[in-house]
Amino acid sequence: MSGGDGGGGRMGALSYGLPSIPSSKLPDLRFISRGAYGTVSAARHADWRVPVALKCLQGPLLDSDRNHLLKEAEILHKARFSYILPILGICNEPEFLGIVTEYMTNGSLNQLLHGKDVYPNIPWCLRFRILYEIALGVNYLHNMNPPLLHHDLKTQNILLDDEFHVKIADFGMSKWRVISMSQSRSESSMPEGGTIIYMPPEDYNPSQKTRASVKHDIYSYAVIIWEVMSRKQPFEEVINPLQIMYSVSQGQRLDLSEGSLSMDIPHRGLIIRLMESGWAQNPDERPSFLKCLIDLEPVLRTFDEIAMLEAVILLKRSKSLYESQSIYKSGKKANVEQISLNIPLNPEKPAYSSSIQCDALPLRSISPDTSKFKSIPQCNILSSGEILLTSRKLGLSMSGKNVFFKLCAL
Repeated sequence: MSGGDGGGGRMGALSYGLPSIPSSKLPDLRFISRGAYGTVSAARHADWRVPVALKCLQGPLLDSDRNHLLKEAEILHKARFSYILPILGICNEPEFLGIVTEYMTNGSLNQLLHGKDVYPNIPWCLRFRILYEIALGVNYLHNMNPPLLHHDLKTQNILLDDEFHVKIADFGMSKWRVISMSQSRSESSMPEGGTIIYMPPEDYNPSQKTRASVKHDIYSYAVIIWEVMSRKQPFEEVINPLQIMYSVSQGQRLDLSEGSLSMDIPHRGLIIRLMESGWAQNPDERPSFLKCLIDLEPVLRTFDEIAMLEAVILLKRSKSLYESQSIYKSGKKANVEQISLNIPLNPEKPAYSSSIQCDALPLRSISPDTSKFKSIPQCNILSSGEILLTSRKLGLSMSGKNVFFKLCAL
């Protein structure tokens, strides 16, 4: 056992070498999102004094559900890597079962891409870094012994930390989701069958005994590339998931024209080749994630360090400005705990996906007034490292308070 909190835990948690975290150590849980299999909430650990996320089952705790969640915890524990969501422990009690992970303050990639009110502009360099880090994370999983196949890659399961680095999440809850026959798709939610969008055609029929393959994940990755570059929901015009399944099984894919993929995309030809090879109808023709990394590395080197830093600062400013205006226009007062945890002011409204995830961004329909962008200094969003690096790159003096105002005026 590695540092359990004691009490209330079952041997299931201890067998994986994970701390057993009593629910009493997670007071004042604040709801973030709900999915078909459970909920995600945020809290501040009573002893550790750091924000954490709790993914817990809802409804009656069946043995099969309990075993499934414990299996996911074991996978997260074994797959410790820079771009995999870190697990901190398990809440394993007779009436309560959940996985405790690090809290991702910037929510999911899905929210970043489709929260255009919050993030009007996402620089290309950061989009390429996100794609590269996803490939790094999945390549690590595929190189484990034995290889670990995610089989549910989608933008809702790609979380983002303080600096918008990737953390891959949601292992093992369900390989197959229930296909939703929902008759509408709103901006604020995806249908339960959203996983179909990222699923390769060879896996459409669960009655067929297909060999588990790394080629499933690369197909999903190709769809994610399209979504990252277009900032559109894949197949957003299709209401019935069965239509998606039929079209894809017949060889149809997402639109690669200028209407979806801007001609301004750097290295556009390479990106299109990655997508086309990744979602090839024949699984054997799809590349490995190692091949994707080899192709993306030269592209990533074309963006210098200062451009990447400025991209992160831009997103932080956009988010900070949006949240400030949301609080002002809604007339609501956020308490200190909400602000420190970055909890939505109106969390009962679901975000872009009904899947279980740590979606922490408040997505409202208030558009930020970008004309005031430079007049509102948001210096509190810069870390000391960012201030030092940026000031050196720009030749600013670190003496006095000058540097803060110069950086805010960029």
